[in-house]
Formats: sequence, C-alpha cells, structure tokens
Amino acid sequence: MFNVGAAAWRGDRTGQCVVRDAASSPGISFALIHAVPRAEMLQLVRSGATVVLDLHLPTDQPGIFLSCRIDLCFQDLSRLRRSFHQAANHRSSALAIAGMTLLLAVCGWIVGGTEGVHRALTGGAPRQDGSAIAHETIFRWFGARLLRPAEAPGLFSILVDVCRRARLSRLPDIYCLPAPSQMNAYALGGPEGAAIILTEGLLRGMTRDEIAGILAHEVAHIRNNDIWTMSWAAALHRSIEWTSLAGLALLRAQHGCMAVSPSLAALLRAAPSIAQLLCLALSRTRELDADATALELTGDWQALIAALRKLERHHAGFLVPSAAARDDGTMRLLRSHPATSERVGALLCLA
Repeated sequence: MFNVGAAAWRGDRTGQCVVRDAASSPGISFALIHAVPRAEMLQLVRSGATVVLDLHLPTDQPGIFLSCRIDLCFQDLSRLRRSFHQAANHRSSALAIAGMTLLLAVCGWIVGGTEGVHRALTGGAPRQDGSAIAHETIFRWFGARLLRPAEAPGLFSILVDVCRRARLSRLPDIYCLPAPSQMNAYALGGPEGAAIILTEGLLRGMTRDEIAGILAHEVAHIRNNDIWTMSWAAALHRSIEWTSLAGLALLRAQHGCMAVSPSLAALLRAAPSIAQLLCLALSRTRELDADATALELTGDWQALIAALRKLERHHAGFLVPSAAARDDGTMRLLRSHPATSERVGALLCLA
C-alpha cells in the first residue's frame, strides 16, 4: 500500500526528483512528474530484451504524479512464470493427497469411529527409505544392467552436468535395459539413493540433446522426490480399498437382512475409484512439474519437445495431429501422464 504525498518528496521547483530503491529491487525507480495524458497512465513497452512497465499514480498535489518504472528482462519474466507454474503444481499435488487422506479418514470413521480413523491413517503412509537400491534388485525386477562411466562417458557427462544443476548430493546409478525396440525411461528411489533405467532403444533413437532432456526429466523426479509421493498415494489407495471393503462388510453384518444405508454404501463402493482418479491426477501433476524442472535444468525447450514428440510417435506408431491429440475431459481423467500436446503447450508457455 502506498500513501502518495508530494510533500514528502524533496526536489526542485519542477518536481523532477528521482528515487531509486536499490535495496529492494534495482529494476524499480520512482520520479515526480507533471500531469500526463490519461492514455499514458499505464504503459507496457518492450525495449530489446527488457519489458518496461510505467505507472503514473496521482498524488495529493494537483498536476503532480508519481511515476513508477519497473524494468524486467525476459529471463526474470520466465523465472516468475516458472515459479507460478511450480506453485500451482505443488498446490494441485497437495489437494490430491489431502483429498485421498480425507477419503481414507471418512472410510475409517464408518468402520470404527474415531479409533477407525486413527487406524486407517496410521496404516495409510509408507515408510520412507533413502537407501540406495541394490543392483541385484534392479536386475531381478527389470533385467537391466548397471552401466559404468567408462562404458558411456558421454552419457555420464550429461548426467553429471544435470545433477550438478539440480544440486543432487549423489549421482543416480544408470541402468540399461536390453530392449532395442522400446523407448522408455524410469526413475527409482529418492535424492539419497536413486537409479535411472534407460532402454537400449531410447539410447539409440535419441540425439544427445534429447537424451539430456530425458535425463533431466528423470532427475527432476528424483530431486522432487516424486517416487516417494506416488508411493504415498499408492499406500493411501490400498488403505482406502481395504477400509472400504471392511466398511461394506460391517454394514451388512450390522443390518443383517435389513437394507444397508444407501448413502454410506454408495460412498464406500465409490471410494476406491475416487482414490484411483486422485492418484492419476497426482501423477499427471508430477509429470508436468518434472517437465518444468527439466526445462530449468537444461534450458533447451526444443530438445525436450522433440524428445516428447519422438516418444509419442514411437508409442503411437504414427504422428498424432495436435488437434486429434487433445483428449476430452473424461479421457484425460484416466491418464497417468498428460497428453503430449498438453505437455508441449506447457513447455512453450514456460519457455
């Protein structure tokens, strides 16, 4: 809030006094000026790589205005846009987790009141384990082979650069899955112990810059601890399934041959499906946030978009036109990943 008074400003008789607040922002300056045309009260001008916003605010002195100029470079605008995007994604993730937690609490209350709520919530969260994943486990699960830096120096050079930008304290292990006809990448674990699995087909079919974008996306999942978040969501979903089944059995036992409460029974039947939709929504949100973080880590939006489109062509078998690639609301709710057109649109906005 500003209390604009010309008497508080010291200047010569022409009122030309410039004040620059370097402590808060060197890109903001103030000046007392004479009357300006109404059409110039608010101006937004692009000057080279800078956007200049001019505001002219009336003061308590007739004909004297306070001119406020804000200089923003395109890099500042892009950083601000990414900050808003990240905040929106985090808010969406929090709402999805909160919705699942509330749903689990309601199911627990139906089963056992306050004690049922406590038991349901206690069993609904997994234990976080930051230890590294054993090589034998990765091979047993996926059949993937651990890569050494000497085998793929270029790949590890990209990984080191991306992890340095992401400020990871430990490099994730890289595994190659012998699947020449597949193009996929997976991230496992958290910041203290992670692994990235790349298929042989992806390593052969992507350019260096595209691989850098894919690695940055997986490193973003690791840095953002998305694997833990989705594990938490999966645990909540399982708890909701078991609790809703227990609640339905309890309602039938209590009512016997009498009609079961329709509203409670309907809620318990729908709870697992609602939880699944919230899990999918959370997954889509984390994917969009990983894309935004990957753009922050590489700065190469062209390579990221090229990699996404190449993956879409590979999995769909043909290039889907952008208009046809847009899902309606119902289909979008059933996706674990946003449509490629949505991801490309978000990257273009952030770029």
